[in-house]
Amino acid sequence: MSIIHRVNVIAVGQLQMTAACSGGPVLIGLSPGDEELAQELLADYGRNMVVTVGFTTYNGSPGRSPRCGRLAPSAALPPGLHLTLQLQHNSVRSGENFYGAVLVSEHGPGSFSIDTGQPLEAVVVRPGTLQVVALYGEGIAGTGYFTEVNPNESSTIPVVGGTARCDGGLGSALPPGSYQVIVQVAPEGRHRFPVYLTPPVTLRVAA
Repeated sequence: MSIIHRVNVIAVGQLQMTAACSGGPVLIGLSPGDEELAQELLADYGRNMVVTVGFTTYNGSPGRSPRCGRLAPSAALPPGLHLTLQLQHNSVRSGENFYGAVLVSEHGPGSFSIDTGQPLEAVVVRPGTLQVVALYGEGIAGTGYFTEVNPNESSTIPVVGGTARCDGGLGSALPPGSYQVIVQVAPEGRHRFPVYLTPPVTLRVAA
């Protein structure tokens, strides 16, 4: 507990998780891109600590990220329904999170309703593909969220995304470059279908 207290002072704002194993090491989870801080902590506490950075394990050098899969193609949207992803900003620093909303618009003769919960998670993909390369790496304390739109109406669903790397490369944060962001819109629950994908939106990841 003394180590955790000290780390909370050193790494304020950068911690994702701390835990103390009885008779074992202290478990520390850092935000993507915080390898320098991980090195500092290991230098101070050595074998008394196990450090993860984003989705990687840090053992004195950047770890290799896991490899995410591909999104399944979108189900066909009901006639008249439009989904649009709106990001608060179209650029983000590597290792940081981003935010936005899905605009649900009904231009057909009927109404549309869905209980997705919120926030929805955006994923980062390689441009022009459905291959996921980065995810939101923190916990989501979501809530229920029922959306209903009548003809010529629209509604928004909050969105959160992140740049925790999952393309199989070295390091925890997605490298700088141009990517695309997609959100899966589906009902909550065990049977998440149909699953609709928002059209991709370009996101610039900066150093």
